[in-house]
Amino acid sequence: MLLKNISLGVYIPGNSLIHRLQARTKLLALFWLIISIVVANQREWHFMPYIAVVILISLGIGLARISPREIWRRMWLLLLFLLLGAIPTLSVKEVDARILYLVGPVHTSYGMVRQILLICSVVLAVLFFSSLLPGLRIMWRKRWLKRLRGPIMLLLMFALLTLWLIKRPLVTTPLSIGPYVITYGGVWVMMTFFVSLIVFYACSLLLTMTTSPVALIEGMTMLLSPLRRFKLPVDDFALMALIALRFIPTLLEEVEQLIKAQTSRGADVSTGTIRERFQSLMMLFVPLM
Repeated sequence: MLLKNISLGVYIPGNSLIHRLQARTKLLALFWLIISIVVANQREWHFMPYIAVVILISLGIGLARISPREIWRRMWLLLLFLLLGAIPTLSVKEVDARILYLVGPVHTSYGMVRQILLICSVVLAVLFFSSLLPGLRIMWRKRWLKRLRGPIMLLLMFALLTLWLIKRPLVTTPLSIGPYVITYGGVWVMMTFFVSLIVFYACSLLLTMTTSPVALIEGMTMLLSPLRRFKLPVDDFALMALIALRFIPTLLEEVEQLIKAQTSRGADVSTGTIRERFQSLMMLFVPLM
């Protein structure tokens, strides 16, 4: 279930070394890692700080006795979005405009592109609509096949949209795709941005999974206590953060109970036609609101 992948504010009890550390110690370590990554970004093509940070995070996960599979289950969606966003970043020229690699150009015609897109659209449409047929629904109930339905639908929509956009040119009209320039600066920006986000998110996961919300807020209050001299409402901020962190697991539990209750009444958001799934979602959101 997708709700299990939401880990913000979700504490996993344990008795490991990382669990026994004080919350302010873990917060200071998190701030130190952030500062080290920011400083490392200023020196191009120096990878030792990133390697050291990755080793430290891996060591922390091992000492916390948290399964790498659990971390992966909570990070795969972020990794997917980062990989998709890395494609346009590779051509950045502001940092270093030197060309590392040149992809293309590929010379073809609009007719060839239409044929390829048409074949792909037919294959994707057959795969998608086969999941809606009563005789094949049992096969599509497998977990890995369920995860494929969303990407298949998105690829089908992209192929149909591209077909509609290139319908005007003649079949024999030549089409050149590329060249796509990969620069040294683009590779460096992509690597630093990718590693920085992964490090920040992994550290946040490790912090919230090994520290109870009360201990986390107490540590944050201790670190922010010097701000009381400037008459800043540190205690009020800590109280609001504690309420928010404690409310997230409660909200997830309520949503899970509502899903089970609606499923027992015949509503299932994972099977059926699009209209049936939409009706099932409405049956879920109305009591949730």
